[in-house]
Amino acid sequence: KVDPQKNLIKGGGAAHTQEKLVDSFADYFIVVVDSSKLVEKLGTNFLLPVEIIPKAMKPVMLHLEKLGGKSELRTAVKKDGPIITDQGNFVLDVKFDSLHDLAELEKTINNIPGVLNNGLFVGLADLVIVGELQDGQPLVREF
Repeated sequence: KVDPQKNLIKGGGAAHTQEKLVDSFADYFIVVVDSSKLVEKLGTNFLLPVEIIPKAMKPVMLHLEKLGGKSELRTAVKKDGPIITDQGNFVLDVKFDSLHDLAELEKTINNIPGVLNNGLFVGLADLVIVGELQDGQPLVREF
């Protein structure tokens, strides 16, 4: 999801840590989305993914709860067990009633022992390109 300030929540595919690595190496971060990804406010209809070290699951969940988040371990659809990231970790999907001060929340979550990274991308996107259909015709625009 993308808000009007070009802040993002990414990680539906459990690759947000890899995507942040790519961004950190890039001179310019361009995000391409369809119009369904545009929102007025982040966190209203998309869970925040948090990649965690498996042994730290319960303590991290308790810490996230103190921050106002309700966590659920992301599980696989066509096999038993949790989703495993490329780094061998678990992903918690966290529901916050509302998200405020996104930059501070991103740092606070990343500083919880056992958290590798979270899906908030605050102030990282240089350009957002939106593809959509208008009157049956493809349209590409800058957001």
